[in-house]
Amino acid sequence: MSVDDIREFLIDCLAHPANADKQAALGQWLQQSEANRTLYAELKRLWEATEHMPVTPFNKEQGWQALSQQISGTSAHVVELKREIASSTREEAPGVTAPFLRRYRWLAAACFPLFLVASYLLWQKAEQPVTIQATVKNTISLPDGSSIQLQPGTILQYDPAFTNRRVSLTQGAADFSVSPDEKRTFIVQLPRSTVTVLGTQFNVNVSGTTEKVVVQEGKVRLTTLTDTLILTKGLAAQVTKGGKLLLPKLSFTNEEAGTVATALSEFYLVNITLPDSTFRKKKITANFQNMSASEVQQVLNAILEQ
Repeated sequence: MSVDDIREFLIDCLAHPANADKQAALGQWLQQSEANRTLYAELKRLWEATEHMPVTPFNKEQGWQALSQQISGTSAHVVELKREIASSTREEAPGVTAPFLRRYRWLAAACFPLFLVASYLLWQKAEQPVTIQATVKNTISLPDGSSIQLQPGTILQYDPAFTNRRVSLTQGAADFSVSPDEKRTFIVQLPRSTVTVLGTQFNVNVSGTTEKVVVQEGKVRLTTLTDTLILTKGLAAQVTKGGKLLLPKLSFTNEEAGTVATALSEFYLVNITLPDSTFRKKKITANFQNMSASEVQQVLNAILEQ
């Protein structure tokens, strides 16, 4: 796509967050490259910033000059984005088509001054995001009092001011202990899904094209482009390569108890044990769907001790 087409496509997706087809197309585009994800994140940040800024008279020429001085040293794709936004406010030359202006003239007229102000403030005051690439098991403390235990190989990023209580985890595994805050939710952005914290303790694991969320305490809301699921204490779910949210299939037919216990332990990320080692070879048939880890342990014990 051309720069104009990309810009129009991204604005269209931001303007229609409830449109499943547009969001599905956006998800596919974001998966194509890290550059795409970075560009979208920056445009979305500006978009969201304008929601909290009043519409006031604004000198676009002076504002743009001030903004240009602030971000003159930014990366090439940001400078290109800046130039494209600036060009969208100029009058069309004879014979030149501008689909972005025709389709979103209302947006350019109403929001462009706000984009400038938001951009200026963000680039003037915002610090660079904190990026952590864990090489060993490590626990970090966030500015809001929350803590995250990172497993080796985990990559985590967040705004140092942490005013939005949002972190991005692109790979690896981490255990979260979130401090309660009635006014601000805590959000974990994964490559294909979003975890909105409604409780306190949970684990996320991003491995290849699969994402897993397990709740130890409280509850979270797991959201993909097509599905939403509330997970409570002890429950877990997976997100597949295509962004499909899957409930666990924890049904076993004539399986050895040792194999069942191992599978359950790996899924719930806790140690599911047998009442006695002599039960390892005992064949069982059971369905543990929609049970918490503690309930699974109780049911397994009851089955084996019959």
